[in-house]
Amino acid sequence: MRSGLGLLLCLPLTAQVPRLSTRWPMPPPAPKADLTPGAAAALWQQLDIREPFLASMEARREPQSLFRFFGKQDYEKLRGNPGLGYFAAGGFRWVGTRIAWQGLRPVTPDAAAVPEQAWDAAFRKIANRHGWQVDPRAPIRVRGACVGCVAEPSAREPERGVCIELQVTSPTGTLLYRFSIARPTLAEALGASLDWVLCCAAGLDGTAPQPRKGAKHGPAQP
Repeated sequence: MRSGLGLLLCLPLTAQVPRLSTRWPMPPPAPKADLTPGAAAALWQQLDIREPFLASMEARREPQSLFRFFGKQDYEKLRGNPGLGYFAAGGFRWVGTRIAWQGLRPVTPDAAAVPEQAWDAAFRKIANRHGWQVDPRAPIRVRGACVGCVAEPSAREPERGVCIELQVTSPTGTLLYRFSIARPTLAEALGASLDWVLCCAAGLDGTAPQPRKGAKHGPAQP
């Protein structure tokens, strides 16, 4: 299955869009690791057309992954698509370069394949890459959960990958983001999932275009 979402990104993407997993809706190849907040801001222009998460195929197919971190009211706010994930900006604006990392917990049996320490290490690498200072007193606070994981490929799950739910809080509001991604190795999937969500968050610094009010809900067009 191909996705046209890659065409929406004003970013350099690798070759072709991969076949989507039959379980976790995996997005196009993630932007390069040196994605800047400015480039990430361009993503938000492309999110005008989106579907409610609770009406999505992912929500119907993966009920065991729900209500492990986000609650019912959170899921009701989420809008998006399988390629870019499901999010709710909630007045969130990124400020400064300091981040308080509050951890990411595995909350399903399959997610236990990735210990919290692995997520901590992945976050530290990303923070260092982008020049973010890790500070427990920072105005940007990040916490989350891994609600799904494919640690070993199989006939049903041909790619390694993770599904995370992340809460990013700033003085102005909270960004909720549910995102799934597949990569050749599990370590790559961890880093890419956090990098994508946090760079999108950093793009919401008050200069990023926001989805128009009254935008039509519906699946992204190919």
